[in-house]
Amino acid sequence: MLFSHQDKIHHMGAYFIMGILAWRFFNGIFLNPLIVSFLSLSFCSLYGLTDEWHQSFVPGRDADFLDWLADTIGATISLCIIYFRKKKFILINNN
Repeated sequence: MLFSHQDKIHHMGAYFIMGILAWRFFNGIFLNPLIVSFLSLSFCSLYGLTDEWHQSFVPGRDADFLDWLADTIGATISLCIIYFRKKKFILINNN
């Protein structure tokens, strides 16, 4: 281990990717980027929460609020990047 709480970086990275995948899924159903972002973030955060809850039942594992927070932050970062790039693209093409 290189530093304390290194696993939080792993959580953020995994959920960064999950945020992108969730965006791709919900973007195929809804057209409004704000709705797609909200649904994607809700899905990722809820999934992270249920994963932590599940771990509380696994011997040798425990649920960690900071893991869930890192999950949610990772998804939030990717979804913000996508949302603002889409918003900028829409503004440029409407001018």
